[in-house]
Parts: sequence; structure tokens; C-alpha cells
Amino acid sequence: MKKLLYLVLVMALGLFGCGTSAQPPLGKLIYCSYSCTGVAGLGKDFCELVADPGEEPKVVVALHLDNRFGDPEIRKEFPVTAEVVDSLQTLLSGAEVYKLNGYNVDEEMTGGHIYRIYQEYDSGEKINARWYGHNIQPEAWSAYAMIERFFEPWRAQADTPVQP
Repeated sequence: MKKLLYLVLVMALGLFGCGTSAQPPLGKLIYCSYSCTGVAGLGKDFCELVADPGEEPKVVVALHLDNRFGDPEIRKEFPVTAEVVDSLQTLLSGAEVYKLNGYNVDEEMTGGHIYRIYQEYDSGEKINARWYGHNIQPEAWSAYAMIERFFEPWRAQADTPVQP
């Protein structure tokens, strides 16, 4: 009887948990990034939007040149307007990227890349999703691709290495 009661309780909690969904973050977007990190120290490429309160917003592009000749990393900053920040927040909200918060896949495999999307809001809320593997939710790939497309104009401008 105890086992049956326990099973019913677990099922009820599972149904309740399925009925609740993540809520959109409150406040203004102050940070958003996507990154792709090569395993075994092959470098990390990322783009980020930084919109700290009281400071001018900017996009930062950092690319690791993965070759044997040791070229320096590309790192460039671009000033952006508040409208750019608002448009990214609208894009993220419309695509419900916040529902990926806490998504984490770490498969045992050789090679590959670690992907991450991360956001912060002035309310203190953070959205974080990270994955490394083959069996990744399509929603994670879609969100990553959408954010990557958003940053593409700045990434395309950052195609020359920083001179030492």
C-alpha cells in the first residue's frame, strides 16, 4: 500500500510539474551572449551584447583563430543603440528562449564543441543553457542560430586580427 501511495504521489507531482512553465524574465536585458568552445583547448568564439545600466551599450566579438601559426585572437567592440538592445530583448522574448534556462547536456564523446547561450536582466534573472553532444533539443539549436544571426553584422565586421 505504501508503494502504491508513493507512486500516486510521484505521478501527481510529475503532472503538476508538467503543468507549470517557465515565465519570461522581468526587467530589461543587460547582457546576452552565445559561445562555441572547442574541446581540448581549441579556443572560444563568442559574441555578446553588454548593456549595463548607466553605460553605453556595446557588442563585443571575440574569435579564436584555430590554426597552427598562432595568429592572435580577434576581439572588437562596437557601440550600439538602446534600440538594438530592445530589438534583441523582443527577439529573445518572442522566441521564448527563457524556456531553455537550465538546459544542460554533457554527453561522453570525443571531439566536438560546447555551445552556450546566456542572458542577464536588470531584475537579477539569468538564462543559461549549455550543451555538448549529439542529441540536442531542436529548440536549443534554433535559439542558438537565432542569436548567432542577430550578431552576424558585427561578427562580419570583425574579420581582421588584432595587431600585436
